[in-house]
Amino acid sequence: MNTAQTIAAAGFDISILAGDAPVELATFPVNLIFDKDGNPVSGLICVGKNSTQYRAEKNAIRASNIMRGANTGTSIDTKTEDGAMQMVELTDANQERLALAVVVDWFGFTNAGAQVPFDKKLVAAGFKKFPTWIDEVHVGLEKEANFMKLLSANSSNSPTNS
Repeated sequence: MNTAQTIAAAGFDISILAGDAPVELATFPVNLIFDKDGNPVSGLICVGKNSTQYRAEKNAIRASNIMRGANTGTSIDTKTEDGAMQMVELTDANQERLALAVVVDWFGFTNAGAQVPFDKKLVAAGFKKFPTWIDEVHVGLEKEANFMKLLSANSSNSPTNS
């Protein structure tokens, strides 16, 4: 059941919008490595677009773009091949920054058979070696069901009680 179906079935506790009660942000898996049967064995755990991590990084990217545009010495001339390539590289770098910002954990990453503790530097290295991982994180960010849990920490999941 997706988010829209869940809202229709259970209702949306409007106090989430008006109150100060914290909303539990959903995390979602981005499956990266699969076994021979197609089951995920390794992946990243991410927060969605409503998270402070995503919003802070998006704002930082927007601010740097505004500053770059205000400084005529660093404006990108996209009419030239070099400028267009510079814009592509900047866009890719921004996508990587956003993807890295929302990764909060991982599963199934090992070294010599032992689980490796989560390390953002290793995630960044993975993004460099396997750029499609960035794309997979962004696919997860676009899925409606990954945006947020519907209930505040104080709400009931019963349609009659929420």
